[in-house]
Amino acid sequence: MPRVILTEHATADLRRVYDFLAENNRQAAQKALKSIREAFDSLAQFPASGRFFDDIYREWTVSFGNRGYTVLYRIELEAVVIVAVKHQREVGYGAFGH
Repeated sequence: MPRVILTEHATADLRRVYDFLAENNRQAAQKALKSIREAFDSLAQFPASGRFFDDIYREWTVSFGNRGYTVLYRIELEAVVIVAVKHQREVGYGAFGH
C-alpha cells in the first residue's frame, strides 16, 4: 500500500481549515480534520479512485456537512502525495496555482 505524503502547502491548508472552523466550533474542526485524514487513508488503499484534474493530478471529494472538501493529489511509485486541500466552495487551490 502506498504511503501518504503531505506537502507543505497541504499541511498549511489543513491548518487553515482547522483554524477557520475552530473559531466557532472546535469540535467541528476536529471532526473535519478526522474526515479528511480518513480520506487520505482511503487514497492510500485505492489511489486511482479520484477523478482526473489534469494529466498529473487527481481530486478526491471528502463529504462533511452540507458541502465538504476537495483533496488535490498525485500518485507516485510508492506514495500518494497530497498537494492541496480546499473547501468545495473555494475557487482554485490558492497559492498552489491550480
